[in-house]
Amino acid sequence: MQPGAVSGDNGAVSDPASPMPLDPIQHAELVTGCTQSALINLWSSAGLAAAISEVTGPHLYDFGRLPVATVAITLYDVRRHVLIEEGRVRRDAPVRCGRFRIGQPECNVVVDAVPETRSGKLVLLYLGEGLLKDAGAARGASGPVELADLAWDTEDPFLASTASRLVEASDSRRPLSALLAEQLAYTVALHLSERYAALPQARPFREPVLEGRMRERVIDLIQSDPAAAIRIADLADVAGLSPSAFIRAFKRATGLTPHRFVIEQRLQAARRLLAETGRPIADIALSSGFSSQSHFGAAFRAAVGVSPARYRRLRRG
Repeated sequence: MQPGAVSGDNGAVSDPASPMPLDPIQHAELVTGCTQSALINLWSSAGLAAAISEVTGPHLYDFGRLPVATVAITLYDVRRHVLIEEGRVRRDAPVRCGRFRIGQPECNVVVDAVPETRSGKLVLLYLGEGLLKDAGAARGASGPVELADLAWDTEDPFLASTASRLVEASDSRRPLSALLAEQLAYTVALHLSERYAALPQARPFREPVLEGRMRERVIDLIQSDPAAAIRIADLADVAGLSPSAFIRAFKRATGLTPHRFVIEQRLQAARRLLAETGRPIADIALSSGFSSQSHFGAAFRAAVGVSPARYRRLRRG
């Protein structure tokens, strides 16, 4: 974030010297010269936005001064890739598919890229100060994590698979659920802070624990209404942990991520309704917390092995 910049009510980054605030998705569109799909836009809440760009040939990307820490993940091979920072060439070399870069706030960046293939995907992740502060708290730090300055020299299977998953969601036109997007935001930030922090951890760190009573309080909250719109931040608040720390502690305590646990609870509620009532399947899907009947059907078949309709027939003999 530039000196003197503040975060507005809509989460956009503003600068007293600028005529209007800069939204991360808008920034991605200015950089790439094309309309962006907002894969994740939790800028005003969790502090992460993810955009995807279709690469169809050589392109000059003028990022300007990066408003926040920005991770760029290439999902295609680049024959020649020239990275220019503050007017100087920093790197002139190929980039292999799956490699990523961490761009620093306030750094003026221009990239001249010639792809090896006819088309590909570029995923941009914008990480706000609040998200990096939460990741720092999960690691026992008192302030935001500062990420190392990396320039496409590192291979990271987790980041590559995360970017690919976001692209698949975009291509299928089935957006991530709000809970899954929120969980992914905190997980990515924690992963980056643990692997690529610019400074070593200042003090010994004890892994967060979700004690028995706290665990039961969180589970009771989820089970009281599995269909409710649940936020990681709300569950973390009940547990007295930061969202990033909560995700890790919850998985160690239950064996499941918060998102997977919520889905399991919703599927259990749906199974009861299918077996005990004659309500339409579409109605059961929505009342159990699924966004649509098709989303419910896909999740149900993946978990149970049969469609909701067949499950109902089998249970009723």
